[in-house]
Amino acid sequence: MDVFANPSELAQSWYPAARSGAIRPGRIASYPLFDRRIAIYRDRGGRVRALDARCPHLGADLGQGSVEGDGVRCAFHRWCFGADGVCSDAPGYLRPPSRRARAYPALERWGFVWIFNGPTPLFDLPSTGPGRWRAVRLPPQRIRCHPHLVLANGLDLTHYEALHGMVFTEPPMLTASSPYEVSVTLRGRPRAGLWRFISGCGNREIVARFSTVGGSLAWASVSSPIRFHVVFTGRPDRAGGCLTQTVFLFPQPVSVQWIRGLAIMATLLHDDRRILNTLQFRPRFAEHDEPLRAFADVVNRLGTW
Repeated sequence: MDVFANPSELAQSWYPAARSGAIRPGRIASYPLFDRRIAIYRDRGGRVRALDARCPHLGADLGQGSVEGDGVRCAFHRWCFGADGVCSDAPGYLRPPSRRARAYPALERWGFVWIFNGPTPLFDLPSTGPGRWRAVRLPPQRIRCHPHLVLANGLDLTHYEALHGMVFTEPPMLTASSPYEVSVTLRGRPRAGLWRFISGCGNREIVARFSTVGGSLAWASVSSPIRFHVVFTGRPDRAGGCLTQTVFLFPQPVSVQWIRGLAIMATLLHDDRRILNTLQFRPRFAEHDEPLRAFADVVNRLGTW
């Protein structure tokens, strides 16, 4: 079964599950992800851990339990599960029952706890590289179409000219730097004077690279006329829509260029959202949709868990 834009499937990929600041030492809570709940906590060393929140005994929410060492003790019957999900103790049993909660790989990046929907991460989250960068997190937004289509929007080369009034100064270049990444490099100028003013490009080109990483994250790197990165991610819901999260990464120190970067993306996202909120996807890729087709192939190869 195809996974791309399929509202019944959750691809193996990294998903932001909670704010890092909400996961306090010694506390546990559960958070929704698609059709499941994930119990997230910090172990005694401060490392974030994630387990399927449904206790493998009778299905109680482990998020109502307590942290014990590196594991979790369920509030319902006091069974204890280690960070690997294996039952390590059960009151009244000489030997712990052979039960195991699904354990998710977890890490922290850009102020969020990310979990990988799979037994082992297939790829890493992108990195800004050297230098000091400041993360600016926008409030989450709901869009009424599948997140794969929201993320793939940056790979839709012809819509930059048709919808956003861009003129490419060089043909966009499609690359696949890894089995799980699809990238396009773009060089162009906006037609409208207001766009040129907002971007601050004047007679200079806008130079950017847009990449999808796995099936739930996109990474935009703008190198001219200003320098910044943007992380886009989307979590699907059962209705076929998604909850999106956008994080800007600006070089330190604070400057007016931050405002320009936010204005550029706000203008683009406003125009895109108007279309995406009413989109009813039809998988009819045309000749110039090769980046979209490549992304769909990556998502289908990822599979589910």
